[in-house]
Amino acid sequence: MPAIQSPIQLPKLHVGSGFRYGNLTWFPVWTDSEVKPRRYTTKVNSAQVSLAEKENARVPVLEISNTGNTPVLLFEGALLEGGWQHRALTRTMLVPANSRTDLPVVCVEAGRWGGARSQSIGDMIAPARVRSAIRGLSRHESGRVSQTRADQGRVWDEVNNFSDFIHHRDETSSLVNIRTSVDQNHRSNLSTPKALAGQRGVIVAVMGQPIALELFDHPSTLKERLESVLHSFLPESLRNAYVETPGRRARRFATRIEASIVERTENEGMLRNREDLDVATEAVADLDSLLHVSSLNVRHELVLAA
Repeated sequence: MPAIQSPIQLPKLHVGSGFRYGNLTWFPVWTDSEVKPRRYTTKVNSAQVSLAEKENARVPVLEISNTGNTPVLLFEGALLEGGWQHRALTRTMLVPANSRTDLPVVCVEAGRWGGARSQSIGDMIAPARVRSAIRGLSRHESGRVSQTRADQGRVWDEVNNFSDFIHHRDETSSLVNIRTSVDQNHRSNLSTPKALAGQRGVIVAVMGQPIALELFDHPSTLKERLESVLHSFLPESLRNAYVETPGRRARRFATRIEASIVERTENEGMLRNREDLDVATEAVADLDSLLHVSSLNVRHELVLAA
């Protein structure tokens, strides 16, 4: 991926033919940018990486300790289980080696405050409307959508909406518990998706329209993340019959993402695009490389209300 400047243009995206996965269609994505050796891992070694409530526990922050010699890359929307309540990570973060770092999070379990201090990082990701609330997406009178800060109230509302949408209630309104139950019903029926050679990204489509792009700096990261990304959109797709998404729509979505310019934010290494009619893009950078780019289709009904 390209050297980091401010603002910067995103890399050129090349979109392949679509594949069906349950009620989803996914499209492989490649870029022209150089593949560099990875300086991080996405595998959380529990012997070296621990996640816990801070000494004075607070809803919007957890503490992560990485005693290993390799940075750990954690992704926006990752569901964090345990602690005093289940949380979700509000942005992609590179946790340095041999460090103790605060993680910005939101609560996704409104009915519990108490329990063990330790937490774990699973492979589940929050659904699209919850991620929309995590980013603070807001549509203005002009029709353009801006990204601000995590809106905890909206997160709780969207967890409840998600629960109603898939007809599954939980005693403590835990998104983790809801997702675990739903996953048990459909995950075993699907074959593991296979990444293509050199693939670095994926466009996911639901109900005949692209909903999101996830792009990584290295094919190995895409391979490790592909199944989790697809599963994050599966539950909401189950309410309707499968609708095939034409490749031209995925390519048009990619073109709109390419046209957006991302700029630095107040958070180190984090970039976002300006107000836009079509896409909300967030990226994370380290040194001279973009490690992760995540774009949501703000026109999709499963991302943001009209």
